[in-house]
Amino acid sequence: MRFRASISTGRIMTTKLILKRTLGKVARLRPTAAQRKLILLYHSIGESPWATPENDFRAQMEWLSRSAKIVSLPQLLEDSFDDPFQVSITFDDGYASLRDLALPVLQDCGAVATVFINAGLLAENVRNPSDASLGHYPEDWFLSWEDVRALAAAGWTIGSHGVEHLDLTRAAPDVVNKQLRASKQMIGANLSQPCSYFAYTWGRHVKSLREAVAAAGYNYALSCEHEPLSEGFDRWAVPRINISNDYSLEDFAALAVGDWDYLGWFQKMRARR
Repeated sequence: MRFRASISTGRIMTTKLILKRTLGKVARLRPTAAQRKLILLYHSIGESPWATPENDFRAQMEWLSRSAKIVSLPQLLEDSFDDPFQVSITFDDGYASLRDLALPVLQDCGAVATVFINAGLLAENVRNPSDASLGHYPEDWFLSWEDVRALAAAGWTIGSHGVEHLDLTRAAPDVVNKQLRASKQMIGANLSQPCSYFAYTWGRHVKSLREAVAAAGYNYALSCEHEPLSEGFDRWAVPRINISNDYSLEDFAALAVGDWDYLGWFQKMRARR
């Protein structure tokens, strides 16, 4: 399951990225698990400042379609661990580029994805601009409800990211409950189907928030811990691996096969501190 690709030219290699690559080469020497399940996290595709370039996203999805089985989030979470390498694609916030750019790429690969939307920031037939002060990607645009219904019709799973883009670990209990229940209701009403999946903003969660998500009627909640799924995973803290827009194809492949799993250990050490 190993892959090598030349590093893309014209990228600015930060010290952090160089360190990731160096440690990944060391980690490559250890044995890998026979089965591997990953959930990947993206936000926007295209030319906005923080977005993943469309050509990079296409190259990543084409690599995955050759090297793994790209499945829907519900299938990944419910399936056994019999398949050697399963991957599910997710997006947070709900940017318009998902319908315009990500959807055609995934359709070409015979794949679908999941988008977690801030339900209160969407209009019916108009794409609202993002607001970087609220933690969104700058210089971007949100999907409309019309766009969301088109994604759902194409087989995508639509999940909740709250009503607004709030850090619910810092919010009062009544605000948390409103964000969880109102967004779930809005998505259900607009799509005429239940919303069963939630993604924590910035991946942040605490025990009381996990309990509130369960009480609001969701079946799973996704975080941003950098690790693959393991049998018996916590359904209220499902790990996802963030894909940075400065990764080369070689970086992406190394991350996918497990060479960069050590990043999850660093995350846990920082959280303890």
